Amino acid sequence: MKYISILLSLAFLAFNLHAQNTPTAQVAPIVKDISAKDSQAQPYYQGEVVALEHAGGYTYLRIKEHSNETFWVAVSRAEAKVGDYVRFQKELVTENFTSKTLNKTFKELMFASNLQYKVPKK
Repeated sequence: MKYISILLSLAFLAFNLHAQNTPTAQVAPIVKDISAKDSQAQPYYQGEVVALEHAGGYTYLRIKEHSNETFWVAVSRAEAKVGDYVRFQKELVTENFTSKTLNKTFKELMFASNLQYKVPKK
């Protein structure tokens, strides 16, 4: 399990190092199945931050979608706040991910990039 956490952290870091500026294209609708694979460009997900925790170089955001369902997202350390409306791109979804820094296991955790916060609600 330790090696999986290290590999996932390295993969997340690699995605963030190669992230490009956020495109100005129209935001794609939120996809209900956050574990679905897409071989094309990843769509943007969006929602309201209802909880967050900082740990090391990451920020863990609990996002509430328009359907009132919530899920956890990990991004590079960000200055987002509870109540912000954010959007981001999915990079990887893991199950039973344990953050040793937070001493917490997330049943499902989405690693994401290109976080934009304080965006207008759609």
